[in-house]
Amino acid sequence: MSIIMVAMLDMNDGLGDAYGNLLFDLPKDMARFKLLTTGKHVVMGRKTWDSLPVKPLPKRKNYVLTKDKSFEVKGRTKVLHSKDEVLEMAKSKDVYVIGGGEIYKEFMPHADTMYLTFVHSVNPMARVFFPDISLDEWYIDKTMMQKHEQDKEHSHSFTFATYKRIAPAPTKDQAQE
Repeated sequence: MSIIMVAMLDMNDGLGDAYGNLLFDLPKDMARFKLLTTGKHVVMGRKTWDSLPVKPLPKRKNYVLTKDKSFEVKGRTKVLHSKDEVLEMAKSKDVYVIGGGEIYKEFMPHADTMYLTFVHSVNPMARVFFPDISLDEWYIDKTMMQKHEQDKEHSHSFTFATYKRIAPAPTKDQAQE
C-alpha cells in the first residue's frame, strides 16, 4: 500500500493563506479531489482540519495528525499523534495526505504518488507552501496531465499533474541476488 499526496499549488508552491484557506476556488479541482479521495483514508494536520467547512469530509475515513495530546474530535474522525501511526496504517491501506504544509513536508520522503493541481498564477496571500519536489526523486506521468483554461467558473488556468516516485536504484547486495 502507499502514501499518496493531493494538493493544489500556485506557481510559487503556495498552498494556503495565513488562516488556513485555500488560495483558489476551482470547481474542477474540488471535483478531482473528491474523486481521488472518496472512500479512502485521508490524513490531515489539525490546521487543515480546522479550515474544513464540513467536518468530517463525507464518505472518507478522516484522520487528524497533531502533536497536541489534548486535541479531541467528536464523531467518526480519529486523532493520531505520530507519523509512525500513519506509516503503520499505510502498510495495509492507501493513505491520502491532504495537508497542510507541515504534513506534506513530513510525508514527502514516504510518498510514492502525488496528485497535484498547478494553478498558473501566483497568489500574494500565500503563507503556507508545498515542499520542494526533487526531480531526481520524482517524474511526471505525462499521460495523466490535463491542462484546463480559465473560464467563467475558473478564474485561472491550471494543470492536473501526477507525479510518481522514481524507484531507488538497487543496492549492490540487491543487484547480486
